Amino acid sequence: MSPNELRIQKRNTAAFIAANSSQIQLIPRSKVNTGSGSRWTDEVPRPVQTFRLINQTRPNGPEPGTVLAVDGKQRKAEFQLLGEVGVVLGANDYWIDDAGIRFEVTNQIYSNNYEVRAQVIRYGEG
Repeated sequence: MSPNELRIQKRNTAAFIAANSSQIQLIPRSKVNTGSGSRWTDEVPRPVQTFRLINQTRPNGPEPGTVLAVDGKQRKAEFQLLGEVGVVLGANDYWIDDAGIRFEVTNQIYSNNYEVRAQVIRYGEG
């Protein structure tokens, strides 16, 4: 990629994020062995970062998948989390929005010289 194209890609990514951005504080998690299995433990939250959350759930066709929860069924929707180069995120990071809805990063899709993308699943109604 030429330096000029890279500059344009970075500018376009920044503008796309700014048009509908979210300030998100991701909380990393690690799996800890307990002797009888394992459990997830929250680590120190990352600094607040700017992202754009892009809904990837099909508006038409089959309903989004459902997952069972202790209190019944809840919806499961998929998103992409888009950030500029330099954002820090990892698989199993999560955040809870102002409505109490949990979003979890399932994996980093890719990181190139102008953007970082990750797959995200939302659990619950939102």
